[in-house]
Order: sequence, then structure tokens, then C-alpha cells
Amino acid sequence: MSNGSEAEGTAAAGVSSSSSDTWARLILHLDPSRTFPGITPVDGLFQPCALFRGAENWLARFANEEPHELVRNIRQEVRAISARWLKMQNVCVLVGAGASQYVAKFAGAGLFDRAKSIISGRPSELTLNALLAHASRPGDIGKRFEEFLSQLSAVIRLSDGTDWPLDGLRVDVPLAGIRGESARRARLKELLSDLEKAVAVACNVFLPASPLLGKGDILTTHETFLAKLVARDPQCGRARIFTTNYDTLLEQAMDRLGIFYWDGFTGTACRRFNPAAYDLDLHYPGEVTEGRVRRYDKVLLLYKLHGSINWRRTEGLAPDPYGVFYDPRGLPTADETGTTGGTDALSTVFSGGQGLSILPTSAKYGETLAMPYAHLFRAMGQALREPQTVLFVIGYSGFDRHINRMIVDALTNPGFTCVIVDPNPSEWAKGLCRADLCGRVYCFGGEWGKFEFFAQHVLPDLEVLKTEIAIARTLRDLQHADKGFSGSGTKEETGGTGS
Repeated sequence: MSNGSEAEGTAAAGVSSSSSDTWARLILHLDPSRTFPGITPVDGLFQPCALFRGAENWLARFANEEPHELVRNIRQEVRAISARWLKMQNVCVLVGAGASQYVAKFAGAGLFDRAKSIISGRPSELTLNALLAHASRPGDIGKRFEEFLSQLSAVIRLSDGTDWPLDGLRVDVPLAGIRGESARRARLKELLSDLEKAVAVACNVFLPASPLLGKGDILTTHETFLAKLVARDPQCGRARIFTTNYDTLLEQAMDRLGIFYWDGFTGTACRRFNPAAYDLDLHYPGEVTEGRVRRYDKVLLLYKLHGSINWRRTEGLAPDPYGVFYDPRGLPTADETGTTGGTDALSTVFSGGQGLSILPTSAKYGETLAMPYAHLFRAMGQALREPQTVLFVIGYSGFDRHINRMIVDALTNPGFTCVIVDPNPSEWAKGLCRADLCGRVYCFGGEWGKFEFFAQHVLPDLEVLKTEIAIARTLRDLQHADKGFSGSGTKEETGGTGS
């Protein structure tokens, strides 16, 4: 059963059994075919929902279930298998741009449009428009933004002829309205710099309100996911999160949850990259009289594979041999770089040759071989080779060949399991499933593949989350009550004697 009338009947049966059940609105792909179904948005949901294990449709086993029991049984089985994954000794997560989409409101091709709007009104916008005149399909630039930045940076490098053996070979791109080779070269460099700044600004986003802050009614997806991740048995290995994203949504969520995390930096006033930080751990005195210590449970390891909006390139010196430092100063948001005062706001982003640690160009594959990124990627490769390891791939579409290679290599590890979470699985994800003959690659598609649904409804619920929300709301109510009491009470009411 896929997205035909029979599937709709199944969904309707689920609704009749529990109209408030989120799962009941889903169309389930029960067709035993090994072909992944076409998935499209239907009434705000990605339908149908599918779960493949290798090339096998894992849901086909439920095809003969009674309609009134189908949704309940599938939900129980899906949650049970996800609970088993969380109990594995080593849990790793690869987070891509799709996981931030519900906050940033863009992913993939949308980054170019967002960057273009941020540089609106600047001279670099005119340069960009003149450059796009050389594109036969300018409307496709967004889908090939990485390739566009790669070609732009390559043209700039080649235009500096004195730095190349063929120094007499001139590369001069004609740009309408810009006269002179040196002027055109300067404008192209300015454009690349502004696009780099715009990417950083576009990724400067913030989590929505949350009950943990005394605001909002529900936890954000990042908070929900990380809370379930950190609730594992502390005697298991620390969960490792690898992300290609520049944004700081993961850090914001961990701060709200009171999670200690190692991100490779040490220090306070001046934070410097130090890979030895990943080897640290937290324990606290337990039964001291017995000479025991206990392992602190709320700890995660964070690896930002391409850097972050608060990482800066710098010249490697003795105190900072890796050439990367942590900049605590905030960046302007996209709204703060509008046409009014936008020029000044964007010009404050980076200075003196600083910039994003790894710009999204084809050169990033070479940059990952340099420190500190070589250490981060080596740590990921090592983690995936450990026994009893599960890797959750969330919001990642397989556009980084070096990461894809590590995941393929990890399949040679008999104890490795890969779980891909993607509402509309990419060709890379489908190809990985088709090639898996051991049943160790799972792929969630449809509404199940959305980060929001997966974190909130597929992973098992935690009572600790309800407790933390209740505590936050209690403190908020007490503060409000205290303000009202102190503002309106008489001396007798507030304990005063009048003397």
C-alpha cells in the first residue's frame, strides 16, 4: 500500500481509533516493492511515510494487520527499535542543514537566495548581477551554490597571474558597468567576501521560545532531541554529534538543557582550539566513603566539521597553533542587514582576513585535510569504526563526498548501524539502502523523516523532560506571583509590623 485510496483508508481507520493521535494522520507505505515511494506534501504532511531496511520495505510485514490495530502496532515497533538504537554502546549523530530548516526557514538551494537578499543595496549586488549574465541558467544557481562559489574563487585565484607559473596568462571576466581589469578583479574579491559574510549572517539564527526559558508551550525540536540523547545510561559511551552546519542551534539547546559539551575549545576569556578537550570527561563524588566516583550524565561531544559562525581563521601562533579561535562577539542577523544601515552592519562581519573556517566551496575537501579539521574528521572516522555503533543521519543529503566515504567505510564494521532521517530521501540515501545487503542501513522517509516528527514522536518519550518543563513553569509562576504580591500587599500582608 502506498499513496492510493487503500492507504487513505488505513489512515482514516487510525483517525477513528484516536482522533488526537499524531500518527493517525499518516499514510503508511506497506507495499512490499523494493522501490522507494514518491513522497509529496499532502495537507502539510510528507506522505506516505516509509521505513526501509536496506532494499527491503520494513513496513511490508504489517500489510495484513487489522486496520484498527495497524497504526498502534507500527508505532510500538518503530519506537521499540529506536529505543534499542539509543541503548547501543556508541551513539553518533550527523546533523546537516535540513535539521535547522524549521528555524532558519531555508536549506540547500535557499541559502543563495538568502545571501543575495542580505547583500542587497551593496556594490557587490551589482557585481553579482553582472556575473550572473554569464550563466545560461541563472535560476539554477541556488541549487549549485557551492559550485558557483567554487568557480568564483577559482576565477579570483587565476586572475592573480603573478602568483602562477603562467604569469603571462590573463584571466579577465567581462562585467557590465565595471571598466578596467584591476577594478573587475577587486569587485570579484569584494563579492566573494560579501557572500562569505552573508552566509555567516544567514546562519545566525536563534531557537524559538521554550518552556525551559519560561516562555512558549512546547520544547523546540533541538531541545527534545538532545534531551533524549543525553538521557542514555551514563555508563555507555558519550554521544557524539557531528555537524556540517555553521549555526549554533545545537549549542543554544544544550545551554538551555544544562548540558556540558566539549566542542574542541578550552579557555574562558580567550578560547582556543585544543583537540585534547575531547578526551576529557566529568565525574562527581558519589559514595565517597567507598572510594567511588560517579559519571556525570549530561555530557555530549560536539564536532563542527566545517567550523561555525563564531570560529575565525587567524595566523597560527604559539598560543594558537591551529589558526582558529573562538570569537564571542555576536553577528548581526539577516533583518539587521537590510537596506537601512545595512552596509555598515554587514561590514562589521569579520575583519583583517578573518572569516568562516571553511567556506562552502569545492576547496573545502582540501581544507579538511588541514588542522584542526583533520582531527575532527579523523575523530568521526574512528567513532564509526567502534563496535556497537549507531549513526543517526539527520537533515543531510549526501553532498559532501568525504563524509559519504567515511559512512561507506563504516559499513565494513560489523557492529555499525546507519539510520537516515530525511522526509524526501536523496539519491545518496536511496543508493546506500539499495547497496546494503546486511540490513544495517535504515531510512525513514515521509513525515517520519522530518527532524521535528522523528525527535518528538519516533524516539521514546522521557519523563525527565516533563519534569524539567514542570520545574521551569513552577519557577515562572512563582516569580509572577512574587511580583504581584510585593506590588499590591499591605504591611500586614507582607509581614510588616508598622513600627
